[in-house]
Amino acid sequence: MELIANNKKLVETLSRLIETYPEASFAVAWASSGHTVFDLFREHSSRLTRAVIGTHFYQTHPDVLDAFQESTNVRFVLQPTGVFHPKLYIFWNASQWEALIGSANLTTGALSTNSEAMILLGGSEDNPSTIKDEIVTLIDRYWEMARAINKNDAVAYREIWNRKQPALRRLNGQYGSSTPTKTPTDSSVMSMSWAQYFKAVKADPHHGIEDRCDLLSLVRVAFAENPTFASMDLHLRKTIAGLPNDLESRWGWFGSMQGAGYYHQAVKDNNKHISQALDQIPLWGTVARQEYERYIDEFVKAFPNGRHGIGIASRLLALKRPDQFVCFDSKNQRGLCADFGIARKGMTYDRYWDEIIERILDTPWWNSIRPSEPQEASVWDGRTAMLDILFYEK
Repeated sequence: MELIANNKKLVETLSRLIETYPEASFAVAWASSGHTVFDLFREHSSRLTRAVIGTHFYQTHPDVLDAFQESTNVRFVLQPTGVFHPKLYIFWNASQWEALIGSANLTTGALSTNSEAMILLGGSEDNPSTIKDEIVTLIDRYWEMARAINKNDAVAYREIWNRKQPALRRLNGQYGSSTPTKTPTDSSVMSMSWAQYFKAVKADPHHGIEDRCDLLSLVRVAFAENPTFASMDLHLRKTIAGLPNDLESRWGWFGSMQGAGYYHQAVKDNNKHISQALDQIPLWGTVARQEYERYIDEFVKAFPNGRHGIGIASRLLALKRPDQFVCFDSKNQRGLCADFGIARKGMTYDRYWDEIIERILDTPWWNSIRPSEPQEASVWDGRTAMLDILFYEK
């Protein structure tokens, strides 16, 4: 008997067992492709007596189902009662057997980065044991719970798997493709309740919460009363865009874009693509990623020679939908990125959504019910843009 708690050792042991024994069976909760052990099982699939793979929480990669379509020796548990969660591997020949029992699934993570522990045990005909038969019998029981899958099953599973991935990554604390330096619970902002968040933004040391709410209310009325951004007068457009104007002294609140010369000219010229971009963002309801992407696609058309970026794009978003967007600019990005544990450098349109907006959408304060008290309700209506208060640096 041997305890295996090292990923490299586990891969070496499984590889040896697969290549040594003429017969094998296993039952795992999840599996993924693209690693040595999976490739060896596929190469020696004729040695598999019975293999059972679970799919609960859509943790099994759809490539695995594709690999074993119509298989006679591999089945899948697609709709289990409870969670199908075993991790059993057994290998044998006419004279001896070996088995691995523990925590490791047939996944890339389990065999490379996860902390796993497996017990390797075995026996021979000279020293008979009931354990081998018990393991085989248990896998036989799982086999009856499972079924072979066909091409239609695999296609349907992949479609659902694709839709579930963003939510699954967020459940795992993963937002976007970059590796964060903090977990969601380490972020002060992500863990705040509404009461804590309101108290924090109410103590605005820069402008005052009442004037901030008044500015957002003015802009909200402007979008409600004007059919498009392009139909507004220049002073109002500049106020929303974060540019100096003679109408509104608070134009720089929530992110000043005064230094963005090409942007300033585009707003002054009433570039149609800026207005058409803002048309993609609804006034009410949660803004979907597809709507955001349509906004970006149209927005960049206003700058055929470049000079656009997430600062000016997010400023417009934050003023049209302050409940869901925050202006990401030079005055708040250092503190915001530090709190979220994300890289400040190289912020892209995709990263802004994946690493900032998706985090915000998972916070307790963002998901709170709209308060009845008037001032609280006004702050709630602009709650995401209000992050500028917490991270603003002169």
